[in-house]
Parts: sequence; structure tokens; C-alpha cells
Amino acid sequence: MRLYAFPYAGGGASVYFPWAAPLGPEIEVWAVRLPGRETRLREPAFTSFPALLAALAMEVAPKLRPPYAFFGHSLGAIVAFAFARALQHHPTPGPSALVVSGARSPDLPNSAPLIGDLPDAALIAELRDRYNGIPPAVLAHPELLDLVLGVLRADIRLYENYRHIPAPPLSCPLAAFGGVQDPIVSVDDLARWQPNTTGAFQAQGFDGDHFFVHRDSAAVINAIKRFSLSSLS
Repeated sequence: MRLYAFPYAGGGASVYFPWAAPLGPEIEVWAVRLPGRETRLREPAFTSFPALLAALAMEVAPKLRPPYAFFGHSLGAIVAFAFARALQHHPTPGPSALVVSGARSPDLPNSAPLIGDLPDAALIAELRDRYNGIPPAVLAHPELLDLVLGVLRADIRLYENYRHIPAPPLSCPLAAFGGVQDPIVSVDDLARWQPNTTGAFQAQGFDGDHFFVHRDSAAVINAIKRFSLSSLS
């Protein structure tokens, strides 16, 4: 089984490379590398969801071979969900399972202040307060910070530009994971994902804040593995 993994804002495919060994041999990780990062650094990052979905349909959909599952964290959860919905109108069969992590259901209104157009210093402060998501080593190097801020700003605009359109729910099993100390996505928020599928649903909290996927990675990986493989039975 393949697991197509979508990164969080500012992240690249490499964040999922350490998952290959613990998920194998039953699950093979296919990490999605979006423009604007790593080997695609010179390509402009997406700020439009329709444009991103069109690119995924062109570049990723032809490579999908059942059985496969989607996983996404934070922004990646919304991308994975939106792509799974788009595949309902595509010749390619949809995922056998969808695991969303660190994200509120996209049909819920975004009540947080918009930050995508803030000046750099204010944006950094907001990211620290909301997500604790910029490593100190990056903050200490201005040139590296400039690179990171560019793709982070584009990804934040992508998230803030997302507009949820009502559509029939997915039919695949769906799991929603969250950090029990996450100030952005509460454990109670996870249950709000259930109406997005007619299949089996699971909500699970893990120790940690918004980036619990790093703090409690072994437990998260095991939960993804169990849930994804259970969709095949």
C-alpha cells in the first residue's frame, strides 16, 4: 500500500523520509513535494487552491495505484482532503483511507485573524505564538529565514484563500488526529471531521502541541499504519 503524504506549511517532502522504515514493508511512503521548496525551490509556490488541485490532478493522479492512502498535517490535511474530494470526479479511484492531522474540518469558518500579508517581524511573532513552528536555528540565520519565510507566507496565503464548497462526503474511512495541547485545533474539533465521510471514522489525540507529529512520531506512525491497513479488510 502507498501512503501519499502532504506537508504542512513551509514543509517539504523530506519531513516524511524518516517514516519509510517504520511504515514498511506493508506501506510505502510517497511524499508529495510542492513547488517552492527543496529541489523545487526556484518554482513559485501555489497560493491558489484551484491551481494546486489542477496541478495535483495532472502530476500526481496518473501515478496513483490502488490501494493507497492520503495523509496530511495542518495545511497538508486540507490539501489531502481537497484532493481526495477532487478525485471523486476523476477516472482515478480515490484513496482507500484518509488521515488528516492538526487541522479543523474545512467546512468550519476560520475565525483566526489573517496573517499572510503581515510584515516579516509580525508574521514571525504570529507563527511563534500560534504554532511554535519556526526552529531557533532558522531564526538565528537571516538568509535561511528569508527562504523559509517566502514559502511559509505563500502557504499561509494558500490556506487563507481556501474556500469550502459543499459536496457529497467521501466514502473512504477517515481518521482525524490532533495534539492534546494544540492551541489551534482542539481535540473536540477533531470530531467535526466525521460528516465528511460515509465510511468509518476515528478521532484520536496525541501528546503534544500543533507539531505533535514530531514529538510523538512513533505513536502517530503506528496509528496511521493501523488505520490505513484496516481499510483494506
